[in-house]
Amino acid sequence: MDGDRLRIPKVGWVRLHGSGQYPGCKAKQVRIRREGSDDHPKWYAHVFYEVPADQVGPPAPDGALGVDRNCGQATDSDGEVHPLPDTAKLDANIKRKQRKAAKARERSRAFGQPLSHRARRICGQLRKMQRKKKRRREDAAHRHSRRMADSAHTVVLEDLNTKDMTRSAKGTDGNPGRQVKQKAGLNRGILASNWGRLERHLDYKAGRVIKVNPAYTSQTCAVCGHVDKENRRTQAHFQCTACGHTANADHNAALNILERGMALLPTAHGAGASARREAIPLGTSTTREQGIPPPAGAPVPAGYTGI
Repeated sequence: MDGDRLRIPKVGWVRLHGSGQYPGCKAKQVRIRREGSDDHPKWYAHVFYEVPADQVGPPAPDGALGVDRNCGQATDSDGEVHPLPDTAKLDANIKRKQRKAAKARERSRAFGQPLSHRARRICGQLRKMQRKKKRRREDAAHRHSRRMADSAHTVVLEDLNTKDMTRSAKGTDGNPGRQVKQKAGLNRGILASNWGRLERHLDYKAGRVIKVNPAYTSQTCAVCGHVDKENRRTQAHFQCTACGHTANADHNAALNILERGMALLPTAHGAGASARREAIPLGTSTTREQGIPPPAGAPVPAGYTGI
């Protein structure tokens, strides 16, 4: 490697686009990746540099941030919403290409012939659109995780089991499931929401990542700690039936997530408003798994056993 040029065996010297981010640093490894079709390949070179610690952008020195992840967006305890990129037009084009590709494959199978030139062209266009969508999601996860890491040293997330949450509701022949199509749509929304990708980026960008129990975070009032499923009658609006506190439902859940994370770190403190204990009246988090009883006077949540 010489400056912004890279020598690839059997290819020769090629110019790198986007190089120069780490001037004076030694390149340690290069990974070559190919995308596209055999007729029209696209090559990408990922260069790994040995960067001194003083040149690496450090995370925020203090502060804590709670993050509530939902379908299509993530909301932090400061009230900022981190939405996914709008890919509605791209999704519509992908579905249209998928239908065309399926018809072309079926036509080729009906005549017992290999894929036609038109069918290969449509499949190539479809793969190109899918790669474009993947890059947009990856870029959004990088930008959101960087913004969170720059605003707080500690990021608190819900310990979500995505694999179990996205299981099919189809059931079996003897015990068929209900609302299978609705559950399939929800599963697609969860998988497209970058939950795991955002968490992986925060693992190395933030100073500390804490996972807490997600039980009842959306039903608990962040002001008085009252737990009731009637507190959240709609997806977006939260209104406490005990103290009357109203807020955005996702923001309220993010404050509860932050409070649970701060309880695991008694000495943690921050400079942001959402990280100051005096800015968040502490309530008792009700979780059946941890065996913490509901606050005094609060109704017992459905399914609570006190174990």
